[in-house]
Amino acid sequence: MEKGKYSIIANGELYVEPISKKMNFPPKEWPHDYNDAKINICNDLNNIKKKIEDKEEIFLDEKVLCIRLEPKLEAKSYVPDSLMISKDMQIIGGRKYAFVDENGEKKDAKLYFVKTKNAGIDKLEKTLRNGSKDTVEKWRRQIQSIKNIDLLSSEEKVQGLTEDWTKGTIEIVLHPLENSVQKMLDAFMEISGLSSNEMKIKSYEKGLTFISAVCNREIIAAIEKFNPLRSLHPMGDIDLEPMRMVQEVEGPRPAKKKMRSNITVGMFDGGIIEDHALLKGYAKENDVVNTTATSNSLQHGNSVCGAILHGHLGGKTPSDELKNPSVFVESFRVLPAETQITSTRDAESVHGMYETIDQIETVVAERKDIKLYNLSFGPKEPILDDNISRFTYALDRLTYNVEEGEINPLFCTAVGNDGNRGEYLNRIQTPSDMVNGLAVGAYTYNLLGEKIRADYSSVGPGREGAKTKPDLLEFGGSQERPFIVVGRGNDKVGISAGTSLATPVATGKIGQMMAHSPSITPHLGRTLLIHNATSMSGVRDNECGYGFGKEDVDDILKCIGNKVTILYSGDLPAASTVKLPIFSPGVNQSTGNVSVIWTITTIVNPDITDTDAYTNNCIEDTFYPNSAVFNFSKKGKKTIKLNLTKTEDAQQMKKLLEQGYKMSELPVSGAAKKDKSENALRNKDLKWDTVIKKTKSMRATSLLNPFLTLHAIGRNGYEHENIKYFVAVTIEAKGYKGNLYDNILQTYSNLLPIEIYNVNKVMVPVE
Repeated sequence: MEKGKYSIIANGELYVEPISKKMNFPPKEWPHDYNDAKINICNDLNNIKKKIEDKEEIFLDEKVLCIRLEPKLEAKSYVPDSLMISKDMQIIGGRKYAFVDENGEKKDAKLYFVKTKNAGIDKLEKTLRNGSKDTVEKWRRQIQSIKNIDLLSSEEKVQGLTEDWTKGTIEIVLHPLENSVQKMLDAFMEISGLSSNEMKIKSYEKGLTFISAVCNREIIAAIEKFNPLRSLHPMGDIDLEPMRMVQEVEGPRPAKKKMRSNITVGMFDGGIIEDHALLKGYAKENDVVNTTATSNSLQHGNSVCGAILHGHLGGKTPSDELKNPSVFVESFRVLPAETQITSTRDAESVHGMYETIDQIETVVAERKDIKLYNLSFGPKEPILDDNISRFTYALDRLTYNVEEGEINPLFCTAVGNDGNRGEYLNRIQTPSDMVNGLAVGAYTYNLLGEKIRADYSSVGPGREGAKTKPDLLEFGGSQERPFIVVGRGNDKVGISAGTSLATPVATGKIGQMMAHSPSITPHLGRTLLIHNATSMSGVRDNECGYGFGKEDVDDILKCIGNKVTILYSGDLPAASTVKLPIFSPGVNQSTGNVSVIWTITTIVNPDITDTDAYTNNCIEDTFYPNSAVFNFSKKGKKTIKLNLTKTEDAQQMKKLLEQGYKMSELPVSGAAKKDKSENALRNKDLKWDTVIKKTKSMRATSLLNPFLTLHAIGRNGYEHENIKYFVAVTIEAKGYKGNLYDNILQTYSNLLPIEIYNVNKVMVPVE
């Protein structure tokens, strides 16, 4: 091992302890007087009944209503479940909505979709009028939190269409009317005029129904009044055209003695040329579709496959010999799509990738041996906050749904190449908005040699549940500094650029980590890539996410004596809180400042019915810098903070307790969260997100046995579901007296450096 470098440390979860943590919430001031609210809601219900009678929308037996809450009531405790007083009433999802208040200020709030029959509407109105539930506290509070009850407007259903749009592929999303899906589809076809062979339909169990079809303005005008319609939005075309390609030239030579890795990466793309000198023996082609690969699809596939295997080939000459790659690639050709719709348009351009998604779902279900996948393509259309595409949901669902004890697969996705199109149009593209995956953008270099976001790399934010997107940037090339890719010619290379090349660089790095150490699983690799990403500003942003990826995998898997990284992973029991120690013996004796960086990633069950609550579970993290500093409080008195390692403070504690003060259950945290609104917790502390990365820098003397608490939270009926988590913590104490790394291992005997070995250990000769 290189002198001065040590393997990062694993098994941190062996020291995780459950703790009891009481949750205290201040009383809420409710927006409406209860009696006024009842009258308003009754009026709303009467308006809805009149619209049903007048057939202002096309209704089925089950109607979909909107219960709109007042602003700042996003927390799960405000879900209006008390109003479901009839057996046919059910909350079937939610989203945000926007409105302008009486002061002309634009605001947003939460709405819930409810399905019910006419009898349910009548029963709710009757209950409000007869006052039979007036004494039920939960009922009263929920009634007081409602702004109004109505129907989703046409403007809220139809999103993303520009004024000059006339015709194109549309993704249509219908509400989950489980008992009448076929009846709903029959009605949809009747009003739209679309036949079954003009649509691609996918319904998920207890979820939404997705429809892909080519529509014009006339068809959209017909279906926008369909009551079960939740949303519709345009789907972009797939573009495998290289951003830049010139005459190919001779590339470097492969290793004389070819060895193939036992670490396999799956790649969905447009196919590869297996016999290319730089791919032969390192990759296998699987034709999932029966169509013929095109020149562009093969070039795209070769470029992506080569980037997974060899990375950027810049600086390599024909006389250079490449090392055997650390991974083996299984290429699954899913493009062009199989079904030919017309003589000029294939299924991908007509059905918006639905057939491709079908193939991906099939492959991932069958190939349980592959746990790391690369996707460097997607529809050229920016994501919308209130629409989750089938592509995104399918990948999140595939990531989550594994057998007990099985490793979850990881999808590395490209954020798209429209970063220079202007506001809104430059936003990340499907499926990089998934919450369980790794979204990768591209960087290049400026004239000073500094890393900068490539102007074409699409930007964030992501959606609720994954607001920081892209996760990080990898080198993707530019006009001035192109990415050298594997070409089509037998031993040739070419030049290109794009996030489709940056993504396989990240995928390849995770594969390299897995090849170097059996301790690294794909999602732990995802955690480490984000944990080690760095930015010029030092904070996350919408352009670069958490920053630029670390170039050398060796720097990720190793640390130095006084800058130590420790890994933790496991399942967090539902609704529990655990204490995660930050191993730092004697760190308070250091000089200067000590920095602590922690990154937490989770794998969660996605809820396709609620764009605002897409993640059913999350972890709330709290940092406690000093285990001996506590608050002492008494009603009507100022809170007093004491450090119990100090003799005078310990003596004062006894007096305070005798005077009726109470000692806090836990030490004083680094930043109190109890006074933050739900919206602030989401935006600043990333509540409900699957990735959290934070940094604290403090005087060494203020630290004593620091720790994190992780609190599991569930919603949407998933309050009893465990959460898989992965954590990396780095503590750096430049003024530490001695060797922090050695002292940690000596003090905590169950901690062990991860095993790092030469990749030849996972290699076998190429036949």
